Amino acid sequence: MPIRVAVVEDHPLMLKAVVGELDGQDDIEVVGTADHGSKLISLVRDTSPDVVVLDLGMATGAFEPATAIKALHEAAPDVEVLVLTGYEGATWTRQLIAAGAQGYVLKSDDLSLCLPKGVRRIHAGGRFYSPAATEKYFSSTGDGSLDERSLALLNLAAQGFSNARIGRELGLSPKTVRNYFTDIYAELDIEAAEGRNPRVTAINKARELGLIREED
Repeated sequence: MPIRVAVVEDHPLMLKAVVGELDGQDDIEVVGTADHGSKLISLVRDTSPDVVVLDLGMATGAFEPATAIKALHEAAPDVEVLVLTGYEGATWTRQLIAAGAQGYVLKSDDLSLCLPKGVRRIHAGGRFYSPAATEKYFSSTGDGSLDERSLALLNLAAQGFSNARIGRELGLSPKTVRNYFTDIYAELDIEAAEGRNPRVTAINKARELGLIREED
């Protein structure tokens, strides 16, 4: 049974592109569209989608995305939201993820890859943030920033690599790797506690945030 998707996008050409990318997949069916975020709840009520692809930028009329996503989750808790936006600020990204968006894709991404993959991932119960969106979420301007090297360490750790093996892969000493992990724990607000492995906690949190590259 195909994944049912509803799309909210106010730009006709972008709407056509999004629908084309998704309807071209054997396992995805676009069941409805709307040209403004104010129609989100009624669209979901009328079409019963599994996933909503939601644009943030409405050229006309009032629309507050975070409030709309929260309202959607209250009205239809089984419907997942994949945000599609041209806004690249870290503040936007953080607000929408906090509001309950399970996926986040930028319009500058390769939509032919990111949109179908994102729909499948969040429909399966996971999260999907495109590489560009992940970079914005962990931008250097705010708390919780992770640089490229830290993300590489987390991905290798998730594969079960020891500090020594990670060091060999990245050209770092084991001591430097340990120091990186100490910084990662601080950035992800993870504290060591009795009976709690901060490395495992960091990996799990990174996986929840879509920072771990999962095999398809």
